Amino acid sequence: MTTTIASGTVTCHPEFYFQNGTYVFQVENTLYKLNHDILVNESPVFADLFSFSVFAPESMEGKSDEEPIHVDPNLSVEVFDLFVELKFACACPAANYSEQDLRRLLKFIDKYDCSARILGFITSCIMEKSYHFHPSELIYFGATYKIRVLFEKGFSRLCEIPLTKIKRSHREQMGMDAYVAYVYVRARLDEYIRTVAVQWPPVEHADSCQNHKGCAEDWAAIWWNGMGRLLLDPRNSLSFDDAVDRFKSLQFGRVSDDCKQYMFSKVMHINVPLAHSHRFITRIRDRLVQKLIPT
Repeated sequence: MTTTIASGTVTCHPEFYFQNGTYVFQVENTLYKLNHDILVNESPVFADLFSFSVFAPESMEGKSDEEPIHVDPNLSVEVFDLFVELKFACACPAANYSEQDLRRLLKFIDKYDCSARILGFITSCIMEKSYHFHPSELIYFGATYKIRVLFEKGFSRLCEIPLTKIKRSHREQMGMDAYVAYVYVRARLDEYIRTVAVQWPPVEHADSCQNHKGCAEDWAAIWWNGMGRLLLDPRNSLSFDDAVDRFKSLQFGRVSDDCKQYMFSKVMHINVPLAHSHRFITRIRDRLVQKLIPT
């Protein structure tokens, strides 16, 4: 239904204009008629919107389409619909919310000081779709809205990304404290990776190997030209595990199949310090959390 009021032409929301609602309010050019008790219980900001009617019962504001309560001139219908859907209908699975929807909802529930329950639901949706967001954005969410789990997820993922792939926009988004901590972590990890790239595992020949000299020479050459390039190429550097997978598919010249199996077992032992680097990352991350999101 379309109504003409002093502020212009407005339309009743096709889904969220309930005839048994207690108050009418307007977002952009759309009217909603909702049960105010649910909104008051959700947010102290909404409670303030209705307080005028309590102290001035003769007021008609919010009691008719002609005099709706104006929520916020900066609030969009798209965002308010998402919020009302959460409160008055069934919450959708995380997959049904786009990344933009989740960004808008997070900003909305922070601004309107919504309940921990709804904040927890949105946080769980973002966590479920965390790989749709750049780690720097998860860090921003965590630091801005004081959501520790998002900050921790973002920083742990960030440390997997080479420094060369971090743009200025990412630095600005995560903030200087997080960026400095990330650079420190990456410097330590990159130093070890550079050592691995130029120092091939000692050759250990199988009993069946008939050419120890040629096997050793080709193993050194393929390591330097293979793993060295895969780990250190600034345009397309790979993680250690990905580099090993690609390395195994290369041609190994005079290195026999039995010798390769010995070598590959040694290669995997090289990854042990990297596999345990999460402890180092966790320590740095936790110090950062305590600084930016103190409990």
